Amino acid sequence: MFSTEIFVTIAFVLFSLADLRYRVVPGIEMFFFSAVLLGVFSNPWGVAAVVFSVAWAWMRSWPVSLIWASLFNPAAWPVLLTAFGVRRGVVGGADLWAIGGLACLFPWPAVILSLAGVELWRRWWRRRHPGPVPALPGMLLGLLVYLCGQVAFRFWSI
Repeated sequence: MFSTEIFVTIAFVLFSLADLRYRVVPGIEMFFFSAVLLGVFSNPWGVAAVVFSVAWAWMRSWPVSLIWASLFNPAAWPVLLTAFGVRRGVVGGADLWAIGGLACLFPWPAVILSLAGVELWRRWWRRRHPGPVPALPGMLLGLLVYLCGQVAFRFWSI
């Protein structure tokens, strides 16, 4: 694994524990901005689309027509979906920062698997606990599935 993947995995483990324990994830904004700084050198247009999508969620005065440019980058699609949820008040802001950071650093399948992990985590969590669902452990679950798949692919392709 690369150093960025190790950084993100350790950060998501800590964020998941904080999300489960306190329902607040301190430092998630710093994670997003550090992911932007790490990812801008490898994919500047993709990172710009993700940053624009995250900014669109927080700037309520921006019209929907401004996000058309982000639709040309597939990595921004899950971020736009999450940003729409934040604008409607359905999804928490920490989830948007986290998925935006993942979209800056990882390819599209990792982000999609993270959202699939959130859905699997939500289904498991709702059976046992009423109330709001902490989404970051589900993102960690999907990210770990992606990373294990990458390690298995590298191991068996040699």
